[in-house]
Amino acid sequence: MTPGIEFLNNKILIGKHLRMSMADNKTGEIWKSFMTDRSMIKNRINEEYISMQVYDSVPDFTNYDPTMEFVKLAVAKP
Repeated sequence: MTPGIEFLNNKILIGKHLRMSMADNKTGEIWKSFMTDRSMIKNRINEEYISMQVYDSVPDFTNYDPTMEFVKLAVAKP
């Protein structure tokens, strides 16, 4: 698998987000919270979930910094 950047049409997503870094990884916390509340999402199209990270700037992964912060999102399509 080759990583890459993909541009998509606008999507409507609903979920939760949390600021973190890999050094202070709270992925389990955000997903546990989201899955507890997922039944509040009405008229879901499917049961797929999306996990994504949004960085403030383009990260330089050649000089990896585990303290670099990002926003982690745990979301679903309504």
